Amino acid sequence: MGDHQALLTRLYEAFNRKDVEAVVAALHPDVDWPNLLDGGYIHGREAVRDYWTRQFAIISPEAAPIEFHPLPDGRLAVKVHYVVRASGGGLWTDEVTTNIYSFKDGLILRMDWG
Repeated sequence: MGDHQALLTRLYEAFNRKDVEAVVAALHPDVDWPNLLDGGYIHGREAVRDYWTRQFAIISPEAAPIEFHPLPDGRLAVKVHYVVRASGGGLWTDEVTTNIYSFKDGLILRMDWG
């Protein structure tokens, strides 16, 4: 769990800096990521890069991991506090949720919104 937890900690830090390139670097080339703007999933690094670039243009999300829990199948569940503001500063949401990550070759293969 240590390597995966460290990877995810860096991912959340990069996400909060809105450093799309650092986030994408943590992803497996075949990554599947939930598309919370349009529904469904997006596939691949380029699609995730485009998604986050578009997302950061309309909202300002911040994510703080609270707890990491290894799952029996090798995935890692992360309890996360999300605060999302509109680009103008108004609060959209302030919630605690769970993100579940799968890994391959030391990179993030999939994220599921718990």
